[in-house]
Amino acid sequence: MSNSENFAQIKKKIHLFFDNALDNSETENLLNKVDNDPKYSSIYRKEKDFRDFVKSNISRPTVSNDLIENIKNSIIQK
Repeated sequence: MSNSENFAQIKKKIHLFFDNALDNSETENLLNKVDNDPKYSSIYRKEKDFRDFVKSNISRPTVSNDLIENIKNSIIQK
């Protein structure tokens, strides 16, 4: 297995972790690797920093309760 494939697999697992898509066993295994493997730790930290940056710098527009109700009513009427 090449380094780039290995990197891609690690990154995929970390993405799944942050998306809450791993089961308990996989999560425990990943966090153990993050604690003990510098490669995992580095990729994990970069992804966490990126996600924290996005959360703190990107905001979702707010919508009025009237709009939500209109959408719900439109769906129910169909």
